[in-house]
Amino acid sequence: MRTIRRFLRRLIIRLFGGVCETILLPRIQNIYDRLPLLDWRTKRYCANEARRIQSAISNNVTQFTIVFDCQTVLSYGAILNMLTIARYLTSHEKFVNFIVVDTEFQHAQENENLDKEKMSERINDLVVISKALLDPKMSSVSLISPTTLLDEIDSLSKSYILFDDFTRDRRPFFRDCFNVFNVLMSELSPVTQNRILFSVRDFEKYIPKSFEINPYVTWQCRYSSRGVNFGRQTLRDEFLKSYTYLRTRFPGHQVMIISDVDGCEHYSTLAKDLDIADLVFSKDYSSDFLGDAALLLNSDFFFFFRGGGIGLFAIHSRIPYEYFSPIMNDMMWDKKKFASWQGESQRFVLLDKHQFVEDRSLDLEKIGFSSTGSS
Repeated sequence: MRTIRRFLRRLIIRLFGGVCETILLPRIQNIYDRLPLLDWRTKRYCANEARRIQSAISNNVTQFTIVFDCQTVLSYGAILNMLTIARYLTSHEKFVNFIVVDTEFQHAQENENLDKEKMSERINDLVVISKALLDPKMSSVSLISPTTLLDEIDSLSKSYILFDDFTRDRRPFFRDCFNVFNVLMSELSPVTQNRILFSVRDFEKYIPKSFEINPYVTWQCRYSSRGVNFGRQTLRDEFLKSYTYLRTRFPGHQVMIISDVDGCEHYSTLAKDLDIADLVFSKDYSSDFLGDAALLLNSDFFFFFRGGGIGLFAIHSRIPYEYFSPIMNDMMWDKKKFASWQGESQRFVLLDKHQFVEDRSLDLEKIGFSSTGSS
């Protein structure tokens, strides 16, 4: 089916030229997405990619290539989902070429509303994070120009390329990576899974030296300072309900908010307005994304309510958590589990996307109740 779709795509482009990719193909894709059984087709497609990876491993392919294309996405969450697949491969003693493709300024403006300086900082962050989270003996991380992508891929002719057809055509596939990883992990023992999942051991050198709080729990709050994804911001009533829940459940713990600089400043002000004086903030200790991740994974519990990409460190770990979130192309593993490796101390609560929720206060009723209905 993938081969047929790729053939038809290239035929349409050949027949209709440049107008095809900007007008015709998006409309065809929109119609395709509206056909029945979208969830089933998504699962089937991702399971097929997982089987292709497993087959390549069984056939002794020694090198794999994963391309993170900044033209299609610039988010931290997207790169974490790709890096987990890379960690799966290195755990099988396979070498991974992890390639980050630079992007033109206008694409970054469209995707994340970043100015040129912020865009450069973000891309540099993505490269640094990739190097930090992969075994340097079993991987290489490189930043390349868009103009050299196809030449780079062709030079790796003996390498397996993740989502080869999408990568070559520079079409987004990042939303499918979690589903692929979910399938791959489902067939591993817990011991093997633990070698792939994130743990505080991966971040020991990133734990801020000045940090001495113990015990503590973490709470991720996203602040949309650039007006992007405002629906994932923690609103005033959500902030108060979440704080009250965490303070009641963990009376002997300090509560730390995980956010960026703007977020820590915003929620510090909000806490003062609500007469909350006992919170601490990640940016009091950490200056970067990896430092925040280290604080998160070193905590006793993680709480997430419609937040940002850093929460995936908890999903891809064994840390106890409660995670209240909608999903995009990601698929629930079953009725209760988001991840196939999800444990008893980890709870995922599926919410509707903010675009389709008229009254978000109804989501607050789900905070503080376990799957059995008790607090």
